[in-house]
Amino acid sequence: MVVIFVVAHAPLASALVACARHVLGAHPDLYLFDIEPHECASSSSPRLAAEIIAADQGQGVLILTDLPGATPSNIAAAASNIAQAQGVSCRVLGGVNASMLLKTINYRSAALDVVVEKALAGATQAVLRVD
Repeated sequence: MVVIFVVAHAPLASALVACARHVLGAHPDLYLFDIEPHECASSSSPRLAAEIIAADQGQGVLILTDLPGATPSNIAAAASNIAQAQGVSCRVLGGVNASMLLKTINYRSAALDVVVEKALAGATQAVLRVD
C-alpha cells in the first residue's frame, strides 16, 4: 500500500487529514506534517525524510503539499530526495485539496504512479463552479 503524507502550512495538514477522516467515517492511515512559520527546509527536511523512510511499506510514498514553491513544498521535495537516496520510491504533488486527498486514499492500494495519476485527477476534476 502506498503511504500518504500531507505536508502543508500549519494547520492545513491537520485540517485536511481531519476532513478525510470525517468524510470517510474512518481513520485512514495518514501521516501529517504541519509546517510552522519559523521552520526551514534545512532543519525540517531531514526530520521528514526520517519519517518517510520509517513509514515506507515497500510500495512507495506520496507526499501531498499545499503551495508549490513555498516552504512546505521545498521541505517535502528535499525530504523526498533524501528518501529516494535511501531507496524509497517517493513522489511529491503540490496543490493538495480535500478531493485530491480522498482520491489518493481510495486508490492507495494501486501502484505509486497510478495513485499519482488519480490524485492529480481528483484535484483538478473537483474544481468546479457549483451555482
